Amino acid sequence: MAYNRLNQRVNKLELNYDNFMEEFTAILHRQAFTSSESNKG
Repeated sequence: MAYNRLNQRVNKLELNYDNFMEEFTAILHRQAFTSSESNKG
C-alpha cells in the first residue's frame, strides 16, 4: 500500500519535472532566438 502511494508521488514528480524541462527549454530557445535576432540588426 505504501509502495503504491510512493510510486504515485514519484510519477507525479516525474511528470512535473518533464513539464518544467519542456517549458524551460522553450524559454531558453526563445531567448536565444530573440538575442540572435537583435544582434543581426
